[in-house]
Amino acid sequence: MDNTRYASLSEAARVASTRCDSWCFAMSDESYNIEGLQGTAQIHDEENPTDEDSFYMVSPAGAIGFSENGETIEWLFLPLNHTENLPLKINAEKQANFCAKCGSRIVSGARFCGTCGIRLY
Repeated sequence: MDNTRYASLSEAARVASTRCDSWCFAMSDESYNIEGLQGTAQIHDEENPTDEDSFYMVSPAGAIGFSENGETIEWLFLPLNHTENLPLKINAEKQANFCAKCGSRIVSGARFCGTCGIRLY
């Protein structure tokens, strides 16, 4: 699973909408289409901004999870008819999002910076 972290539910919803087009809320039977999810996310972000230790994640199939502590994931929005096995813990291996040498964004899983070529780990 990609460990990209999103500071807001709106950011996560934009990414999830490229992977799926309908979701159900994990704790009820409410369902959302792309517009409904994005509208809900915008309202949620205005009323409940995340703190510096919290973030959202998006699964390969488009599920949206929230981590308050950087260790566990609470899955909030699940793709309708999902069959994906969703982890409850975040992969302990952390990767930088930006190159320490040139500041360019790093592709997840890359061993070298695509801009300056420095070895990342």
